[in-house]
Amino acid sequence: MNYIKLEKDGHVAVVTMSHAPINVLSFEMLDEMSAVFSQLEQDADTWAVVLRSDQKIFAAGVDLKNLRAVDRQGNLDTSDRIQKVFLQIENFPHPVICAVHGNCMGGGLELALSCDLRVFDANVKAAFTECGLGICTGAGGSVRLTRLIGEGRAKRLIYTGEMLSAQSALDLGICEYVAEEGKAAEKAMEVARVICTKGPKGVATAKKSIVFAASNDLLPALEYENRINSELFDTEDRAEGINAFFEKRKPEFKNR
Repeated sequence: MNYIKLEKDGHVAVVTMSHAPINVLSFEMLDEMSAVFSQLEQDADTWAVVLRSDQKIFAAGVDLKNLRAVDRQGNLDTSDRIQKVFLQIENFPHPVICAVHGNCMGGGLELALSCDLRVFDANVKAAFTECGLGICTGAGGSVRLTRLIGEGRAKRLIYTGEMLSAQSALDLGICEYVAEEGKAAEKAMEVARVICTKGPKGVATAKKSIVFAASNDLLPALEYENRINSELFDTEDRAEGINAFFEKRKPEFKNR
């Protein structure tokens, strides 16, 4: 791997983007990211993922030099490759928490929106800059933002390119946590470790139910939640969790 680093900390997998200087979403980095998430999907010992950067910002979008050269079909091909990786992250079986620092614009913000939870450094500046370039979001930004904060607010941010502070992003619901300056990765790890104290199958099932509910009507979503939750009652972790409650001890989940 040239641009993606993978480490494990207990049940937390730490995926670090390292494409100097600003983590441009090149095909090479996207392919490596896809390969890492495919690998982790087969790892029963991974219950949460922290996605972070060791560069001066979390991630940039596509290289603007490429946007000058591509035609309509070229842009379709590029967006398709990016969207497939972002969907892979969004549909990863366990929670993905991103630690965001520096300016988070365009494609970098779209990547953050594909994660389950977002931790922004206190000094983050975030914006959708695409319309200022005469284009629009092309990696799911308009779709995910609308589902996250509503149609009116999504229009406001995307039409105007309004620059948001970390606190404003928190107030709007674009991120879930604001960390002290320089401590976004530390806070993301803290959140991931808390999640890993819960039943991993229960959390994974909750994620599937929430993702399903976001794009389906109420009655199908209720039926889906009931069905997949019922499947947990045949698991060892369900027995362990309830037994631990009555025995007044911490459960020891096994992801079984």
